[in-house]
Amino acid sequence: MTLPDGKTLKIGAELLMRADGSAWASFASPDQAAYDIPVKTVTETPRGVTLDIGFATLAMTWSHDHFEGAYAQQGPPLSVVLHKVAEFPRRLLPQAPRAPFPYRQQELVVASDDGVMLGATLSLPYGKTTPNVVVLVAGSGPVARDGGVAGHQGFLVMADYLARRGIAVLRYDKRGVARSTGSYDQHTIAQLGDDLHAVLKSLRASKRFGRIGVIGVSEGPGLAASVAARDPAALDFVVSLAGVGVNGLELLLLQDRIYAKDRGATPPELDRLMPYVRNYYGSIIEHAAVGPRIAALRKLFESLAIDDQALVRKYEMNQGTLSLEWAAEPALRASLLSNPPADWRAVKSPVLVLNGDLDHQVPADENQGGILAALRAGGNQHVESARLPSVNHMLQTATTGADDEYFRIEETIAPAILERVAAFVLKQK
Repeated sequence: MTLPDGKTLKIGAELLMRADGSAWASFASPDQAAYDIPVKTVTETPRGVTLDIGFATLAMTWSHDHFEGAYAQQGPPLSVVLHKVAEFPRRLLPQAPRAPFPYRQQELVVASDDGVMLGATLSLPYGKTTPNVVVLVAGSGPVARDGGVAGHQGFLVMADYLARRGIAVLRYDKRGVARSTGSYDQHTIAQLGDDLHAVLKSLRASKRFGRIGVIGVSEGPGLAASVAARDPAALDFVVSLAGVGVNGLELLLLQDRIYAKDRGATPPELDRLMPYVRNYYGSIIEHAAVGPRIAALRKLFESLAIDDQALVRKYEMNQGTLSLEWAAEPALRASLLSNPPADWRAVKSPVLVLNGDLDHQVPADENQGGILAALRAGGNQHVESARLPSVNHMLQTATTGADDEYFRIEETIAPAILERVAAFVLKQK
């Protein structure tokens, strides 16, 4: 696709069959390292299909052996030609799995409690009759089973590493993403916990495995803790990687302060920004109904002095979780009301807690400290932990930890983390 400035940009769409047999699609922009972006709707036309991606539309019309496309995003449609390919182009990274593979992969479908069908891949090492098995659980965002973020496929790399060491691995698409049905935009943390619970129950019912555990990243370990709190028999151990140990409101306040600081906000500017951020989230918590919530947030911003409004815009404190679009979604309010420490106090099974000291999204001091304090308060005597030097939120060896490093770093996961996790899983008996 040729952009108005003369540059070219590769885009693509994967037309796929979801876990319930329905047709669906995802969007990709390989040049921007963006893959598996869920579409809002798929509309069939007489000779093709139109995708509503949310931020853009892509109308595709079949012509002989390819699609003629019209891509529209905040302007006149741009012409694009889409040819069939075996897979989208990606950077070849050092830890990308390479043949031969001493394991086989099995495609599965797991039904969640509310009927959502989860597409999944199970990696089974050859020569193992009842191996320990782990479920990989991603952090926030519309993440597919391979864990694609910033050009990396962290879960694909981790599954390959663990399966080569005799550990079975199940990874699945989040609801509303790739081959899983349901709506990602309308999800809540409770539903994600139900999805994990369903996956764990299916593994237990199969009677094919030894110990059953969860390896979660960021938001993922908290989901494991929530399942263990209500059904201790569902899992035998938990690995927390960059896990959250504070309540939802506190985490977002920490993240927003670091985000602004990373972008140059001075201490006096942070002192002006953060009361607004706290009041913003407070309004979301206060108003359960979307209409009054959005009205209150608009009024809050309008009540700021002109200089403070400019400061909010300067440091992008009106984007992401501080945008009206996010404020309207049920997931954000549910996240703000979440309380992971309460669930961690109920976890009695063995837990490995690893956090990086360069994590700017889930700061190690507050979050690892919160998890360990909660586990101690609950009397858990089977806890291992480590603070990982020079490791960022993506579990990479980093220099600053800021999010602009994620794509530039070629390492997908620090080898020391993979080694520590594998050793912990293998010793569970």
